[in-house]
Amino acid sequence: MGYDAETSVSEEDLISAQQIIATPVTFNAARSILTSISILSLTDIEIINSSKNIHVLKTNRDLSPAAEYLVQSIQTVDQLPISLSVRERISFNNGVRHYWRAQGRSRSYHFGILLEKDPWEKNIADHNSIYVQWNSENVQMITGDHQLIGGYGLISWRTVAAHKGFETINTLPRHGKGITGYRSSNEYWCTRGIGGEWKTDYGQVSFSLGRTYRDGTLENGAVKLDITGQHITASDLHQQNQLLENAATVMWSRDLQFGRLGLLVNTQNIEDPSKKQVNAASASMFGSKQWNNWHIFGESAFIKHTTPALFSGALFKSKALKYLVSWRYYPTDYRTYRTQSFSEWTSSAAGETGIFQNVQVKYGKNKLSIYSDLAEKIEENNPVVYNNLKSETGIRWRWQSKKHHFLVQYKKSNQSEENQTFYPDITAYDSYKITTKGLYKYKPTRKLDLRWQINSTLYNDNQKGLGFETRMNWQTPSLIITGNWIAAKIDDFNSRVYFWELNLPGEMNSVAISEDKQLVGVKIQIKSKKNYQMYMRWRAVWNNLSFIGTPEQRSALALQIIF
Repeated sequence: MGYDAETSVSEEDLISAQQIIATPVTFNAARSILTSISILSLTDIEIINSSKNIHVLKTNRDLSPAAEYLVQSIQTVDQLPISLSVRERISFNNGVRHYWRAQGRSRSYHFGILLEKDPWEKNIADHNSIYVQWNSENVQMITGDHQLIGGYGLISWRTVAAHKGFETINTLPRHGKGITGYRSSNEYWCTRGIGGEWKTDYGQVSFSLGRTYRDGTLENGAVKLDITGQHITASDLHQQNQLLENAATVMWSRDLQFGRLGLLVNTQNIEDPSKKQVNAASASMFGSKQWNNWHIFGESAFIKHTTPALFSGALFKSKALKYLVSWRYYPTDYRTYRTQSFSEWTSSAAGETGIFQNVQVKYGKNKLSIYSDLAEKIEENNPVVYNNLKSETGIRWRWQSKKHHFLVQYKKSNQSEENQTFYPDITAYDSYKITTKGLYKYKPTRKLDLRWQINSTLYNDNQKGLGFETRMNWQTPSLIITGNWIAAKIDDFNSRVYFWELNLPGEMNSVAISEDKQLVGVKIQIKSKKNYQMYMRWRAVWNNLSFIGTPEQRSALALQIIF
């Protein structure tokens, strides 16, 4: 889909994609699911919404590779059937992780249940989540775990922010869709309560009311959240469910003559067992405008005692060219508890200003992508660390036919910092990282896919990393076997390389290699005509390049049943 292995894709998107691939749906249901997937571009959304039927959609050649793959996987039915899907995944890697999910739907109702246990946790359902959703033509109600995704991430967003890279041009201009059931295994993000959404002649109104227990403590009037989701040590258990969050969020948006306009208001009260409290309130205004080939968008957020946070952008689209430019300004301490804005630094105390640009050019079977980002960190309240600058630039060329796929890319990031170690002395230094990637895919037959990839990292001239992967995928209607071998020679953690894991459904994990290693893995998928699929993954890891010694063993099992 154009993503590098070091980037993150939200679990919500993966679940929606798996729903499209695994279960038959009506065309209207397919359209609703597709438009909720954040990695699809505005062009994809326009094509999906304007298509009158599945045949028209499947024959469209202007879809992105990710959208085309999902669309071609859709199985449509005339009437939405009552369905239930159950997925169980057990991973064996430094302990046992259990993951169990059930989803069901009918014409008007939808529900989801999630049970999860991290390695070494004692409770088999240490993390649990459930919601029930009712839909009609203009009204949607949710009871249980949910989230409100609004604006462009300054106040209330999904678990993963828009990533920085070659495909940012597709994700960044997308505004939040509104209320939705919570389907992520992220343990600190959902709101537990009720939510709703109305479509009226005066716009769309969404609301969320929640009373949610969260891990963490109150220290000196500040909220210290524990976001690991692990409950193993005495410290972990001491912080578990120690904070009670009462939250209310309301969003209104409407299409007007001059464009789309929206307002979002959020208020929160967090209390610990001793009845100490912290109150917070925030509001934002967001909007977008389509003007010829330009799509202009932005959001401004206001939080008590801070200057406004600003995010804006403009996207130019033609058949062969896309160009995106975006500017952001985030003051210190502006973030809310569910902020996931497009940014370089994620610290709640740090602010930043930055400008991002992304261009894509298509010519025949060629696609050229270039992006750049320049960011400056702001820490007004810290006299020790001064502003630091960070820049990142990337260029990628891709050529693709039915049997062959070539990709070459180059990325470089620079960071300049000033550290005042002993007043008044200031030490300045620059650091940089260069990563390169070469990829070749070959599909000699309908059953066989072959892939070779080489990654390299150079950090500050003297730390180098080099990795190579070969992967094979062989499939029949009932069986898919995927195997790979990865070898890497790494000088230091800073010169680490990334490769995609042999992921099971619902996963988009990568392998980060920070020392000399060899990895051998195999994944087997067994598909049945009786609506169940079984997945098995095994991996062996050697901490050398000579297959010496006993390898570390990792494995996982997954079962998916659809009724």
